[in-house]
Amino acid sequence: MSNTDLQSDLKSLVPLFKPESIAIIGASSNPAKPSGQPLVALTQCGFKGHVYPVNPNYRTLLGLHCYPSLTDIPGPVDLCIIAVPARMTLTALEECAAKGVRGVIIFTSGFAEVGNEGAIIQQQMTALARKTGMRICGPNCMGIFSAQNALMANFAVTELPDKVLVPDYLGFISQSGGFGVAIYEMIKEKGYGFSHFVSTGNEANLEFSHYLGYMAADNKTRVIGGYLEGLKDGQKFLQAADMALANNKPVMLMKAGRYPASAKAAASHTGALVGSEKVYSAVFKQKGIIRIDNLEEFLNMLSIMHSGKIPCGKRIAILATSGGSGVMLADKCAHYGLDVVPLQEETRLALAALLPDFASTANPVDITSAIITQPGLLEQCAQIVIKDPGVDMMIVAYWTEFGNRSILNQMIRVEQSTNKPVFNLIWGPEKAAQEAMHYMNNNLIPAGREVDFIIKSMATLAEYHIFVQSRKETTMLGPEIPINAREKAAVLLNNLGPGTRLSEHTAKQVLRAYGIPTTREQLATTMEEALAAAETIGYPVVMKIESPDILHKTDAGGVLLNIRTPEEVTTGLHQLLNNARVYKADADIKGVLVQQMLPDNGIEMIVGISKDSTFGSTVLVGLGGIFVEALEDVALRVAPVSPLDAQEMLSELKGQRVLDGLRGRLPADKQALLDIIQRLSRLAVDFPQIAELDINPLIVFPKGEGACAADALIAME
Repeated sequence: MSNTDLQSDLKSLVPLFKPESIAIIGASSNPAKPSGQPLVALTQCGFKGHVYPVNPNYRTLLGLHCYPSLTDIPGPVDLCIIAVPARMTLTALEECAAKGVRGVIIFTSGFAEVGNEGAIIQQQMTALARKTGMRICGPNCMGIFSAQNALMANFAVTELPDKVLVPDYLGFISQSGGFGVAIYEMIKEKGYGFSHFVSTGNEANLEFSHYLGYMAADNKTRVIGGYLEGLKDGQKFLQAADMALANNKPVMLMKAGRYPASAKAAASHTGALVGSEKVYSAVFKQKGIIRIDNLEEFLNMLSIMHSGKIPCGKRIAILATSGGSGVMLADKCAHYGLDVVPLQEETRLALAALLPDFASTANPVDITSAIITQPGLLEQCAQIVIKDPGVDMMIVAYWTEFGNRSILNQMIRVEQSTNKPVFNLIWGPEKAAQEAMHYMNNNLIPAGREVDFIIKSMATLAEYHIFVQSRKETTMLGPEIPINAREKAAVLLNNLGPGTRLSEHTAKQVLRAYGIPTTREQLATTMEEALAAAETIGYPVVMKIESPDILHKTDAGGVLLNIRTPEEVTTGLHQLLNNARVYKADADIKGVLVQQMLPDNGIEMIVGISKDSTFGSTVLVGLGGIFVEALEDVALRVAPVSPLDAQEMLSELKGQRVLDGLRGRLPADKQALLDIIQRLSRLAVDFPQIAELDINPLIVFPKGEGACAADALIAME
């Protein structure tokens, strides 16, 4: 599905967020019940549309005519809330379909989350929605809140917030009802207004990604947050994330399940290195999703972003009222990847003119306790530092006393006078610090007490800005793929059964079709062919057993290096065949592969393709050789991989210094490596039926000398 198709698909969500009429099946007037809360809230909070309670046990509810059934309602119904027992839910949903209701929210639980019987009923819901085009939120959800039209189609958000300092700010999606509501309440207390809040429930029809796409397209939503446990359709999520990126809307997600039990290792190195968590992390990096580990970070980032003052770089200035705290903050900044840069000479001279002799004008700036005896000193110094053209953001640490707002007001004026983010680190007795943070929050000034959360939040936002700008500014083009690559590879890959494994020789033919260099080689089935191949290729040569049933040839004694004479070819052939039979007696032996012996001046890398059940084909790169699984120094992205994605993959490797040249070695040909990553990406897109592909090792030679696939395997889905 293209982005255009997704946007068209999202139009069907309008009845859930902007209904003109709402029916509540199973309605009651008891605000303590899920069936009563939306009726009470909708009538009391100013919803402008029609509200139709449906319950055969009542004639009226809260002064509204109560209908015995949905079909008795005379006019159209845009949205229906179902709040009846599980045994009655499917019948109610069928009534909605008969009535022509376009959106349904099902509060009721007792479906896929409880066992097979419930799962079968939920599958029937999904089928009914697919057949009719009706959209379902839930079941087993808390519903939807939308501030734009006082839509209280839920049983958790039952009243409009008293304090909204930043209206129409945050859209939030949660796959946990209770946890999501707890997050809602804490964010609401800060005064950050919600555009929408959605509890997704079991996602029988509408999924997390639908709501993400809707909010990405919604002009009232500025920032999107969410609690995510897992996705059903990774491609839909990728499209929604692209929409958010295109519309300049940061997406901040808490992703649960960072440490699931390890899945069974796949046959290839690539498969063994790729797990669900690694793929999610890669997707977040690839699409600019901000991953948040806790609510404190989330709140800090919201406090910075509401004014649009996202740091445009990683250069930070520190102002502190003691030298020790400044040094500690500098250490923390370095830990989280921020640059505590030297201040310009002009800045330091201006500071020196104000500060006492025992202060420090270096970064971090120690302004000492003179701010107590010199009113206005903190503001003056902060204004000087934040104007330094080499500074992207600033953190100011100071002590506050209960009821003393003079210093706080100085920092409010500083923040209001600049377009750079300024975060206040407030220390002091508990009561005084809490009062100060509350005061700053009510003036929309970023402030907090927890050093790590504050600095990590600023670093994360700086990285986000750099990511967004890189996508806007890049003009890099990928390598030109041979015009008939797909056709050549199709001859070898199409019509293969599930689980089919290609031998090295055949796998390399696929690689060569896409312009990926491989070793020169010949397959020999007889001694004469092996001797002739060695003569043609030129000594020394490598000899390998060729069998789709022996994937890791080194483990089977199936590789011989540096074969220099015809006699060694003869001996080697017998040795390889004997080793293979001992290792796997029933292996399908295709022969012996005789190939060129590559020079030893290259770096062994691994590149490959793996298949993720959620997101589809992924492309991986890392340091290769026999230690690849032990080191696990790899980076991956979901196909297709852009030139910029490929560059970022290399920058993530801990061993990237090896590629840059280490201990006298020449720098590696990184452009050749980047080229191969993108060629593999194109292969993965063209043939999604590839379950695993390994090039290990890929020998990357010194800069300008290219790279060569020394070994390869392909397994089909």
